[in-house]
Amino acid sequence: MNFLIAGKGVNLYHRRPILSALHTMKHILIAFFGLVAGFASAAEPLNTVCPISGKPANPAITSNYSKTVPVCCNRCKAQFTAAPKGYLSNILAAVSGQCPLSKKKADPAITVTYARQVAFADAASKATFDAAPDKHIKEVRQ
Repeated sequence: MNFLIAGKGVNLYHRRPILSALHTMKHILIAFFGLVAGFASAAEPLNTVCPISGKPANPAITSNYSKTVPVCCNRCKAQFTAAPKGYLSNILAAVSGQCPLSKKKADPAITVTYARQVAFADAASKATFDAAPDKHIKEVRQ
C-alpha cells in the first residue's frame, strides 16, 4: 500500500510488523504484571496470635485454609484479587450460584480462591480449627 505524502511515496506495509510486535509486547507486559500482582496480594503474612486460644502462635503448627467460589465476571475476580481479605466475609456467606461480590448469577468458569496459612498455639487449637475452618477463619488476626 503506497501513499503519496508531500510528494514522497510512503509504503505503510513495512511498519505493520513493528506495530504488531509492540501491541503483542503490551499484552505480554499486562499479563505479566497482572500475575505478579495476583501473587503478591495472595500471600498474607503468617498470623502471630492463635485464632482459637488467643495465645501467641507457633509458626511450626500450621494449617492451610482454602475456599474457592465462582464469581459473575472478570471485573469481580479482579476486585477480589486486589484485596482478597476484604472479601472474606462475602466468600464465607456465598450462596450457591450467586456471585459473592455483585450478588448476580455466578459463572462457574470464573472462580476466585481465598487461601492462607494459619498458625496455632498448640495441636488442640489446630484440631479445633481444622474441624470447622469456615467458622474460625474470620478470627485470624496478625
